[in-house]
Amino acid sequence: MNIGTRKIVVDEAIAQLRIYAEGNGAVLRYYDGLPGMTNVGGTDPNRVSLEDLARTMVIGSDLRALDIPWLLEVDAEKEFAAVPVDARLEDAAPGSALFDAAMALDEVFSGHRGFGQAKKSKLLHLKRPFLFPVSDSFIRMTYTNASAGAELLGAVHSDLVNPANVRDFKLLQVRLNAEPATSAARLLGEAPTLRLLDILASLLGEAK
Repeated sequence: MNIGTRKIVVDEAIAQLRIYAEGNGAVLRYYDGLPGMTNVGGTDPNRVSLEDLARTMVIGSDLRALDIPWLLEVDAEKEFAAVPVDARLEDAAPGSALFDAAMALDEVFSGHRGFGQAKKSKLLHLKRPFLFPVSDSFIRMTYTNASAGAELLGAVHSDLVNPANVRDFKLLQVRLNAEPATSAARLLGEAPTLRLLDILASLLGEAK
């Protein structure tokens, strides 16, 4: 697999995802909604709710008190409505209508002091989990040439549609679904390919 500037083989990816799943059960349950991908997009996919913000806290968004009223009051219904809940980054090539709609939604949540890329990405991924990758400092170390915004979205899109990666991610999901019932990693067999990619990108960046 080629992820950003790094490479990882499927066997090592499985091993890393096992470690992640074992240590992040609360994230998989309350943030990702696994098993079952429950509550995709939140209780209201076109508005930010207190429940959404609580879910991002589970994955370490570290929201400040001042962030919360701003996020609840952001007028983004039109931009959310332009992006279906099940929209996939694989279908959002740079320059496409979907890519432009994603960037318009991203822009609505930009510019608030103290609400940076990591916080924003954790919220947008929760609201549109097949389209926006989670982006933290470790992921940006893996995607050294495309750290944020349209560049990062385009770079992750490129990795998702890379034929060799498509093959390897399918194999990875088959392997995850074949994990024992007692294995926490089995939950990740239900996660979007995009989520698997950003978990691996974060782990690869952390290992640098």
